[in-house]
Amino acid sequence: MRLTTKSRYAVDALTELQLLQINGPVALSEISMNQDIELNYLEQLFRKLRIAGIVKSLRGRNGGYIYAKDPSHISIKDVMDAVEEIIDSTKCNGKASCKKGNKCYTHDLWDDLNVVIYKYLSGVSLKEIFENSQKSDIPHVSIN
Repeated sequence: MRLTTKSRYAVDALTELQLLQINGPVALSEISMNQDIELNYLEQLFRKLRIAGIVKSLRGRNGGYIYAKDPSHISIKDVMDAVEEIIDSTKCNGKASCKKGNKCYTHDLWDDLNVVIYKYLSGVSLKEIFENSQKSDIPHVSIN
């Protein structure tokens, strides 16, 4: 099982959006610069996030992106689904055809792990991620 950059970048970008949108709509170029994510890639992700109803875009001089709904109602699984990230621990993509068309001995173990992961990701909201990122055990030191 492996996560691609799609989910990681989408969650990072949405967390950045939450930080920046207090001043109004946020340009993707600002998120791109702050998160070091290529702008073209970010545009592709935000297109999918917009289609999924997670963000909305506002046009015009002061346009950009804002959340389409409260981040406390957006789970990490919602984001992953929007950017078409699939987590699957099985060898057969959950089809139970792992061993020459038949279910392998460990299929149920890996399939159960998928369920646990999805339940966990469904229970974590973007708001929680943002709030946890604001807490730090390391004091901020200003260097002048």
